[in-house]
Amino acid sequence: MSTIDKIKKVVLIVLGLSLSAYLIYSGFEILNQEDANSSKVEIAK
Repeated sequence: MSTIDKIKKVVLIVLGLSLSAYLIYSGFEILNQEDANSSKVEIAK
């Protein structure tokens, strides 16, 4: 495996991990936003 192939592999791994971390973080933010909205609705009742 050449040096360029190793660099490509590392870059793809880093991009994949970054994307998965971003999606997990945004998913938790969406869940927290839904929880906050549902608690506001309960308070309004």
